[in-house]
Amino acid sequence: MECPVNKEIRNYREGVFMGLSMRQTIWGFTALAIAGAANFGLRPFIGKETASVLCILLAALPAAIGVMSYHGLNFEQFSRAWRRTTFRHNGGFVYRAAAEERRRAKKKKKKRMGKEQENNAQKKKTA
Repeated sequence: MECPVNKEIRNYREGVFMGLSMRQTIWGFTALAIAGAANFGLRPFIGKETASVLCILLAALPAAIGVMSYHGLNFEQFSRAWRRTTFRHNGGFVYRAAAEERRRAKKKKKKRMGKEQENNAQKKKTA
């Protein structure tokens, strides 16, 4: 007997606060705290209007981190994977022109063929 199950069951998220997941709620409150601190802390120095715009800009990043999902990875997982692939390599990525790659491949092939001919010549001498 088979029970049909929706494929979307893997995407199920339990809402903690107003339909947001726990992760989204934490990042939302972090954005709120940053915006409040920026607004009240910077208002005496740069004015009410400029402080309001700046607090919106400062709160946008944590709010975006809370809801970001890229190929099923949240921001923390994505940034960890990006750092791993970027900084754990033994060197940077080197992009070469296709013509240069073909030239290098021909040189390697000539070297290999030269070594094979030398080996064959030595085998013939010993035989």
